[in-house]
Amino acid sequence: MGIVKLIIVVLVVWLGFSIWRKLRQPKNSSMPQPSSTKMVSCSVCKTHVPENEAIIKDGQIFCSTKCLG
Repeated sequence: MGIVKLIIVVLVVWLGFSIWRKLRQPKNSSMPQPSSTKMVSCSVCKTHVPENEAIIKDGQIFCSTKCLG
């Protein structure tokens, strides 16, 4: 009967350790992914904005209509 108890204790400890290790691993889905969008600087205020959100007029880059006008 002593060997059965030992096997059960070893299994419980192993299971607990496995669960603990799994919980300590960082979750990849919750970490923000780096953007591949190029950042550009506004010609007026020097704020950096994604290139696809920037306003380009006469070869100059603007972050918003406030800086454009």
